[in-house]
Amino acid sequence: MKNKVIIAGAVAVLGMLSIVSCKKNNNETGSNNAGYLYTTVNGADLNKVVRFTRHSDGSLSDETAFETNSKGGADITAGGDAHGDFDAQGAVQIIGDFLLNVNAGGNQVSIFALDRKTGNLTFKNNVSSGGTRPVSIAYTKKAGSTDQYWVVVGNQWNNPNVQKDGAKIERYPNNAFYQTDLKLADASDNERNIQLFTFNATSGALSSEKQLDKYVRENGGPTTVSFSSDGTKLAVSTWGIAHFNTQVTSLAEQHPSRVYVYNFAGGNVTGKRYFEEAGIAGTIGFSWANASNSKLFVSNFNLIPAKQDNSVTVLTDNGSAVAKTGNFSATSALAINESCWTALNPNGDKLYVASFQTNLVSTFNVASSSLSFASAETRKDLAPHGDSKELWVSPDGKFLYNLGSFRSFSINRFDISGSAVSYKAQTILKTTASGAGIAGKYNFLGLTGFDIQ
Repeated sequence: MKNKVIIAGAVAVLGMLSIVSCKKNNNETGSNNAGYLYTTVNGADLNKVVRFTRHSDGSLSDETAFETNSKGGADITAGGDAHGDFDAQGAVQIIGDFLLNVNAGGNQVSIFALDRKTGNLTFKNNVSSGGTRPVSIAYTKKAGSTDQYWVVVGNQWNNPNVQKDGAKIERYPNNAFYQTDLKLADASDNERNIQLFTFNATSGALSSEKQLDKYVRENGGPTTVSFSSDGTKLAVSTWGIAHFNTQVTSLAEQHPSRVYVYNFAGGNVTGKRYFEEAGIAGTIGFSWANASNSKLFVSNFNLIPAKQDNSVTVLTDNGSAVAKTGNFSATSALAINESCWTALNPNGDKLYVASFQTNLVSTFNVASSSLSFASAETRKDLAPHGDSKELWVSPDGKFLYNLGSFRSFSINRFDISGSAVSYKAQTILKTTASGAGIAGKYNFLGLTGFDIQ
């Protein structure tokens, strides 16, 4: 995903990388061990989970990779100038003493036993995701249980998109895809779905139960799935069809995303409702407001010019309908930032939003009714356009981590102070060194961690 500004190619990024590598080590030297941080590399070959030791000063060290025995989903030959890019939030989750991650190219979920003292992972097994290209995992504890969970996996299938305009327009996966009525049922709908599982947090057994819902091509497949904190509602954002690499995103080419909300009880979903708005597509990450089952903070990447103040939207669910109750730019001035990922601080009074194209982290103050823009900080060091993705906030609320997923193959640390973040350090992964300078060679998915108790 990218707008009209595109990095020229491998030479530019390699040149930047050689400069940065003189300034930054792959691992910082930190103070006492505070916990661990995890992501997945999501390359074209076997996927790997990468663990870092996280120190009390926020620094990272001891990069270690664990094989999933299943494939990642990167494909640099797909989608023209997009280099196979696809997006999601929540691809890695920790449930008790286990870590679960999606393998977007293998159509599987991996289960690892997690040693909470050392952070080490022990591979247990892989389970079919129930669709094509799994990208996001959500979980909630079963009522009355201490170790049984409901798990939902969002299967995206693909991310159709349109690039450029006029005589140079390109449509992916192909022109024929757009010559049919995308609102009609299609065989591919079964691959574009949300799948229900049960998870035993004592044994680590993940068991498929049933398909909860499937989605037509018009509004795309899931990008994020997430339960409200009380487990009574499940929300799903979808990709839509984005139109980018143009300064004038066209309603004739763009198809809107949707944000669905379902009532959830006993493994069943009911009361399906959704929000969509013409001119808003590429909806990716969202966060439920703390202790709320009615308010969602949503990021939107692909906007028509008249809606550039909808990079972040506030949606409110009243149990029968989902409505937009606020909208904001990711910066103080309107711009094409491509806002895509969200994270709340532990107190729930700050929302952080990462923008793909401009490598910004925006901070919003959270009030009971809405948001207010506070500040924006740009990543530094190796920060090519079209790189920043998922966010994670340390449990003490002091540090924010941001993936350089698509070009720099890095984890970037920001210090948090009041209503702002400040960029501090970058860790270039050794595990993905073979991808240096190759956009889309890897496409990191998921970012999570925990504190040592």
